[in-house]
Amino acid sequence: NYIFFLIWRAVYSANTSYADSLYVEPLFLNYTVKKETIMDARQRMQTAITVAQMYYIDGISQDEIAQKTDMSRSNISRILKKCISDGVVEIIVHDNISERSSLAHSICSHFQFKDVIIVPYGNSADRQNRLVGERLALYLDKILSDNMLLGVSRGYCCYYAARNLKNPHNYEVNVIQLLGAASSVSTSYDSERLVHLFASKLNGTGYLLSAPLMVHSKKTKQELLMNSLLYNTVRQYKNVDVAIFEIHKPDLYTNDLSKQEWLTKADMLQLSEVKAESCLCGYYFDINGRSCNVGINDRIIAIDRQNIKNIQWSIGIITGKNSLNTAISAINSKMINVLVIDESLALNLKKYIDEGRI
Repeated sequence: NYIFFLIWRAVYSANTSYADSLYVEPLFLNYTVKKETIMDARQRMQTAITVAQMYYIDGISQDEIAQKTDMSRSNISRILKKCISDGVVEIIVHDNISERSSLAHSICSHFQFKDVIIVPYGNSADRQNRLVGERLALYLDKILSDNMLLGVSRGYCCYYAARNLKNPHNYEVNVIQLLGAASSVSTSYDSERLVHLFASKLNGTGYLLSAPLMVHSKKTKQELLMNSLLYNTVRQYKNVDVAIFEIHKPDLYTNDLSKQEWLTKADMLQLSEVKAESCLCGYYFDINGRSCNVGINDRIIAIDRQNIKNIQWSIGIITGKNSLNTAISAINSKMINVLVIDESLALNLKKYIDEGRI
């Protein structure tokens, strides 16, 4: 079992309700001493953070903290409880042995995956991404070793996985970008930045694919791939040992091209007509796992599908209560052999299996 303690440094303002509640001794405020009151609130907030750091990070007992801070032990205890209840301290327990093992084993056996990782359902999109990233980082720390080549796509889960990666054995792992740029706007989760972040954690070299995800024609794609900068990256795709893909349901609304700006309006209309249910590394698949080509595959600049199928650990991430069809589509495509899903989706998938629908 792994236990992580995350201490968040709170951002506070003149509103002192949280800081005032840290201590049991009442503080009577007067508008004529407002500056002094704000300073006192900030000092109390800093004291609370210091106490939490001493207890959870430095491993100092409450008795010792009381002596060091010249406070009573009961007051230290109340401060620590308040830090937890108000989110200054967040405690996350990762149970890697028993956690949802029966459900994961059932799904893994049915679809003949290498592994199925089930993550608790988050109460928000960001929380879900963080949970997936934390769990994925643990998995990567387990399977990565020296001289491997890790392929990354894009997405928030990949970003949080990179941030939480520990590399406890100090391995040297190279990292490669699996698809071209999907947006004209730079973000923390785009593939190029993820290559840098993973490579820095893994003592490796990062290989970039300096091209857009989609071009206008097959001829343009062929000309770009002849460029030495791209060629030196693309030729290494056959050597990828581990790859991470965030799989999602396509947003095929022609009145909002910003969600998938690499697609034209005609592309989106065609994908809608053939009922595309999942998107993996720029490739689209219907519910039966068939490729929704519609002329797109010849224009995609990314690792090709056959190379994906040959990867030893091809990890697919799918989350969300309404992602069942996306999961079925991705599973039927045979592009992944490790599945990372949230608990809600896992239960829906198990029900689907029990009903004999897949």
